[in-house]
Amino acid sequence: MTEHVIEFRPRPRQRVFVRLSGGRSFTIPVSEAHAIGNGSVLSEADVERLCRIDQYFRGKEKALKLLSIRSRSRHEIRTALDSLDLEASIRNGILDELEEFGYIDDNRFACEYIRAKVDSRQLGPHRLKFELTKRGVNQSIIDDALGEIFTGDTQEDLAWKIVRKKLSSQKPNEKTARRLSAMLRRKGFDFAVVNRVIYELLKQVGMEIEED
Repeated sequence: MTEHVIEFRPRPRQRVFVRLSGGRSFTIPVSEAHAIGNGSVLSEADVERLCRIDQYFRGKEKALKLLSIRSRSRHEIRTALDSLDLEASIRNGILDELEEFGYIDDNRFACEYIRAKVDSRQLGPHRLKFELTKRGVNQSIIDDALGEIFTGDTQEDLAWKIVRKKLSSQKPNEKTARRLSAMLRRKGFDFAVVNRVIYELLKQVGMEIEED
């Protein structure tokens, strides 16, 4: 079955718009539109080729636009591409190509995400693991990234930083300590780290608190 090109016009960024007599339309690079113009007769194979080219460039353009805003995991990009109804082979090919050229790297993404959230929201490792899991990052990658960033006393130092900041505007008493303990746990700090910090805080102000 053949179709005729009933509309062929240039678009920005070296693209052309092609509309076929059967109702389908594509926007493809000029370089892929050789020997096509108004009135051209296209075979079924020609139409299939245009369809795949259109899907590939639409998918890649969307992925690169998202990645230009911020780093994203492979899973996040895949989810975005799924909204375009691409063929699975085309979608996976785009993802593999982006990984090959370093646009997608879940190891790098996990480390950057952890550093950013530690700096901006002072999140602990358990909360960060939960957040990265939601973004489809492999558990072993998450564990490696957390181990790289939370070394030695990093977690406890961060917990103390949060506590001292809160205490700059609150009186250190048992009620405050319990609130701080709950907040640190919500932020994803280890149970043992939270207990050590709160115990030391109360000891410094000459108070005792029952262990949970």
